[in-house]
Amino acid sequence: MSLRQRLTYLKEQKRAYIQGTLEYVNEQWVFFDEESEEAALLEDMTDGEIEVFRFGKWIGGKMGKDGTILFSTQYYALKNGDIVRFRRHLPYAYEQWLQSLSDKTFFYYIQLLNEHDFSLYDCLYCYNGLLFGTEIGVNFIIYDNNEQIANVQHYYERGSSHKDRFEITFSTGNRFVCTQIG
Repeated sequence: MSLRQRLTYLKEQKRAYIQGTLEYVNEQWVFFDEESEEAALLEDMTDGEIEVFRFGKWIGGKMGKDGTILFSTQYYALKNGDIVRFRRHLPYAYEQWLQSLSDKTFFYYIQLLNEHDFSLYDCLYCYNGLLFGTEIGVNFIIYDNNEQIANVQHYYERGSSHKDRFEITFSTGNRFVCTQIG
């Protein structure tokens, strides 16, 4: 199952979206990030998929070049002050690492993260040795949920056997060791 398909089965992940407001400045749409209060051109922030908060709910669509959003059957012209959000991008090495996990291990791992108040989208750094074709090794993933840090060491074996072992250390000093095979 692809990562995109897997994400549709997950409950909404915390911090999965970047949210903010729009202003039309110098003939360009400028996005003001609600969290960091930084400004950026809207076209630099999204690959085209965007959600607009309308009628008390998020409505997803595709952004056109002329400042319109195509919802399922209608167009919407963006306005100053519109509240929008789009999904955070995952780092390439991390995305590839998640894809390398079996479905069972992937869902188990995400459940473990969520139980400790971390989101799939809290990844700051991922070293993925699998990208270098090694069959046995260790990957390192660092998460930050704004309250604590988690360091994950993923010991793996690929080839004739498919084994995954996770050691997770939190900034509080708590540690977990989990083994998931298959």
